[in-house]
Amino acid sequence: MTNQVQNPNDKNSSPSGFSALLTVLIIGVAALAMAYSSSMLGLGELDLGYTAQKGGEAFSAADGCLEEAMRRLRLNTGYTGGNLPIGANSCTITVNGLGGNQYEVIVLGESSGYYKKIRATVAVTPEPPSNLNVVTINSWEERSD
Repeated sequence: MTNQVQNPNDKNSSPSGFSALLTVLIIGVAALAMAYSSSMLGLGELDLGYTAQKGGEAFSAADGCLEEAMRRLRLNTGYTGGNLPIGANSCTITVNGLGGNQYEVIVLGESSGYYKKIRATVAVTPEPPSNLNVVTINSWEERSD
């Protein structure tokens, strides 16, 4: 029986397990980096979608409140605005007289901390037989201030 002792300085003995382990480690790090990147992109898309949804809800609230303000001006030209709840959302209406039959209507719609603002200039003219007014939009704009 001969005992063979492997010489650590022997160049003929190559550690093939080490190169396999190094290859698996490199592939694992690359896969982890790709998985992390895709999850961060997914979270960014979710945040963008949520913001777009809440912004759309705030805009819908503001647009609906503008319609309500015009309806109330049609019934009463002395209407000055106020706060209106719309389901889980709300809006604030401000009506300013500009002189004559011209009014400025500013509406701020809110949905879970997201806001949209609409400013419209309307003309209110009386319609004698029905005791109601005709409301005409002269200008309409979405504001960012």
